[in-house]
Amino acid sequence: MRAITAFFFSFFIVTIAAAETPSGMPLVALTIESDGGALKTGFTAELAATPAHRAKGLMFRTELADNRGMLFDFKETRSVSMWMKNTPLSLDMIFSDDHGKVLYIAHNTVPYSEDVITPGVPIYAVLEVKAGTAHRLKIRPGDRLITPIFGAGG
Repeated sequence: MRAITAFFFSFFIVTIAAAETPSGMPLVALTIESDGGALKTGFTAELAATPAHRAKGLMFRTELADNRGMLFDFKETRSVSMWMKNTPLSLDMIFSDDHGKVLYIAHNTVPYSEDVITPGVPIYAVLEVKAGTAHRLKIRPGDRLITPIFGAGG
């Protein structure tokens, strides 16, 4: 009986995870340490770590929960350009270095815009969250993203 219960519980958990991840990307836990370190907020982010996942991003999404986001892992520090093509949600884009240090924030991006968004400096990762999140959480350059892609530094 325990084996059957465990099977159905595992199936239920996998079904929920799949339902909550429309992209099919893996989920990672992420903490945003903002307001000079005074505020720590937990997030769950879809990890866009492959070129195909990064190309799709949050395109065509009509909803994003307050504690959810998408983390673009470029796996190296380099120049990066983003855009909002086919993206109906306004987002905040938080650009960071390879230690999770926030370098630049693009606030309240324009849905469907093909304008190029670039931080002007090489970056390692970008966290996209619902528009207004950076303001609400007082996120500024110098704050930190903490998640395993940044290793011990993040």
